[in-house]
Amino acid sequence: MTNKQSSDVDAWLERETGHVRKALENASRHFDGNDNLGVNTLEAVYARESSFGLPKKMGERGSAKPAGHFHLSPATAKRYGLTVTKNNDQRFDIDYASSASARYLKDLHTFFSKDTTLVGDTKTVGIKNPSERKKFVLGAFNAGEGSIAKAQHLAEKA
Repeated sequence: MTNKQSSDVDAWLERETGHVRKALENASRHFDGNDNLGVNTLEAVYARESSFGLPKKMGERGSAKPAGHFHLSPATAKRYGLTVTKNNDQRFDIDYASSASARYLKDLHTFFSKDTTLVGDTKTVGIKNPSERKKFVLGAFNAGEGSIAKAQHLAEKA
């Protein structure tokens, strides 16, 4: 008889609360049929960024580094209306963090759906294929849209 190994998803399902489930579902309402994103996308990002909200994986409150449930940088968190201070860091509030993350994913989808000027002369290259675009959106969530746009142009030159 073989022992079944527990996965991160199994562990997540054991500790998932109704509040977290509702926060992710509510946040996923920012998506629509045009963006190829959904609650499963948000869950995947949540898993990747903080191992489904494990405290030891979320970083420190008020940190200048990415932190919280979705490892948002302070600048991105503030861009989406979150407070980031030592005493009040909304990146650690699942309701605020999941909503901000869903809106950021939605915006990234828009940025990579067509050629978009981000900052200065940094421009994305629009990706027509929805499945391929989703890969760029997820990469941009992690590395930043500017980094991915620059990589697109380096790839074009190569």
